[in-house]
Amino acid sequence: MSLIKNSMWNLGGYVIPSLIIIPSLGYLARVLGPELFGIYTIAIAIVGYAGIFDVGISRAIIREIALYRNDKQERKKIISTASVFILTFSSVCMILLYLNMAELVRLLNVSEKYFSEVLLSLKLLLLTIPFFLINQLWLSILEGDEKFANINLQRTISSSMIAGLPAVFVIFMHSLYSAILGLVIARLLSLLITYLVVLHSKIELGFTFHKNTFKRLIFFGGWITVSNIISPVMVYFDRFIVSNVIGAASVAFYTIPSEAVSRLGILPAALSRAIFPKLSSLKNQNDIRGQLSLSYKLACATCLPVVIFGIIFSPQIIYYWMGAGYVENCVPVLRILLVGFFFNSIAQIPFASIQAAGKARTTALLHCAEIAPYLLFLYFMIDHFGIIGAAYAWSARMLIDCVILLMLAVRTHSFK
Repeated sequence: MSLIKNSMWNLGGYVIPSLIIIPSLGYLARVLGPELFGIYTIAIAIVGYAGIFDVGISRAIIREIALYRNDKQERKKIISTASVFILTFSSVCMILLYLNMAELVRLLNVSEKYFSEVLLSLKLLLLTIPFFLINQLWLSILEGDEKFANINLQRTISSSMIAGLPAVFVIFMHSLYSAILGLVIARLLSLLITYLVVLHSKIELGFTFHKNTFKRLIFFGGWITVSNIISPVMVYFDRFIVSNVIGAASVAFYTIPSEAVSRLGILPAALSRAIFPKLSSLKNQNDIRGQLSLSYKLACATCLPVVIFGIIFSPQIIYYWMGAGYVENCVPVLRILLVGFFFNSIAQIPFASIQAAGKARTTALLHCAEIAPYLLFLYFMIDHFGIIGAAYAWSARMLIDCVILLMLAVRTHSFK
């Protein structure tokens, strides 16, 4: 029953922030307008994509901490080596992005009157990347120890600030820059809270580099990095391509339902984050089979009713959330994305089980095989059918990805 308990702890860490971010996004959409709000949602995606700069180390740490749970000396080497690498590498990447941010803003096809504000705002946002990554690293240590109560105490507080502070700042100054400033301050406070939680858990931090430990981390993390680079491309690039092809003024009509579906991801994410360290420490095939069976049942029981409800009541959801001006364009997109969300929810279980078995190479190669066909199909669909085409392309990939991962998981664990 620990899988259910840990999943509930994970879910609890998402629920309160979600209750805050739903009205927060609605307020921001009304005040900023479609174009600046669309850029704001892209800014959120940029921070999420910054996860590639940990080159898979955070995921590797969860597995390593689970494997070396009783080896205090090795744990210290793992934590300190990863901390040195993450801070150094992410800082270099942040500087390079900062110097080239103007080119990215041009690719987003932003209106000339907003160009300077968007550029300044995104440059400010980049300063949070090292803090965001070290925060993820420290949370991974707790996750490897399956200390989900501690993790979700931190997540509830910090995610609530990340969800709410941008809207609070916009109340006093109606601009994209003020929203991003609120996001930056929330990220810094989140790091401070994580540090306090780690200290309370009596986890020893350090900043010394151990070459052999790094080699082990990077060998597993290297394949995770391939997935971490490609997966966010397939998750977030629909927004960037919509902005580039149709224009930033239209991107909000796609990102609003996309954000709604993203927030629903708390349900499968709570389950997959609980099952990864659990499967990493299991060796008996019957135990693995039992945990996977339970996970699939939980995923269907929680996600399918939400999808059905969302499809039926999507007009009312968009109307009361964002206002009447968004209903016509957003409702069809939301319904299509909800179908893809269901298959993506199921897919997270075999994905976690394959990586827990140490087969990160398998999921990485799958992403390598998917990316080119998907991006070509996505561009074609957006170019011919607009935001509806983007939604169909995304959901089609979710279905195909789910089927392939289910088959690969069966092969990985040699189930008959």
